[in-house]
Amino acid sequence: MSGKIPVYYINLDSSEDRRGSIEAGLRKAGVTNATRVSAFDGRGVDLTQTTDCDLRAAHRFLGRPLRGAEYGCYRSHLDCIERFLATDSPYGIVLEDDAAIDDDFLQVIAASIDIMEKTKRHWDLIHLGAGRLKIYSRLEPLGGGHDLVKAHYFPMMTTALLWSRQGAQNILDHHRTITMPVDTQFREIMVKRDLGFAIWPAITRQIGMSSDIDGDGATRKAHGRSWYYGFAKQERLWRNKIIAFYHKLTLRR
Repeated sequence: MSGKIPVYYINLDSSEDRRGSIEAGLRKAGVTNATRVSAFDGRGVDLTQTTDCDLRAAHRFLGRPLRGAEYGCYRSHLDCIERFLATDSPYGIVLEDDAAIDDDFLQVIAASIDIMEKTKRHWDLIHLGAGRLKIYSRLEPLGGGHDLVKAHYFPMMTTALLWSRQGAQNILDHHRTITMPVDTQFREIMVKRDLGFAIWPAITRQIGMSSDIDGDGATRKAHGRSWYYGFAKQERLWRNKIIAFYHKLTLRR
């Protein structure tokens, strides 16, 4: 499969150690066609001057301001999606540079795609690096102890993702305007569409490195929060869980 599916990894120009780490992991897993995508560094961006960010919608939804680092991460994923759709490949892989890649990475992905094609399933996105799963349906064994699951409650984090063309095109058609962090956006979309899947156990893991672009976490947490921040967070959590449970029960029927 190496060479057939485009693989992109997001990496800040200044993050040379991370670049070396992920490139070594890709080579070890047999990935020979990975393309480095220079990450958009949003840390110094004045978001009030951007044209692709709706700060009012973001504050209403999150109960806090959108951060520059979150904006940059979203822009970086959009860049990868656009590059993928510019090819003629039906599938595309997007990685972040803190992904540790298992040796059977390509084989498990190939098995997943084979099942999707044989069963003619409609799908948008397969999560390759889920740290844990909640509200899912086990579908098919993939070999090597891995299963393909339907992730009704789509996992957070965007360390490693496998896109279909329909899933990627949906992002460009309807979700170019940035109103939330990219992992939150992907969960919101996949929960509603119920076209998100995952490989479990995951075939990538997030390396325990401190973020290069996310700043000081302690300072971030409280800055700019509205009085309804906690309510907003709980509302979207339970709303999405209820929708996910509904989809799980529907699939069983």
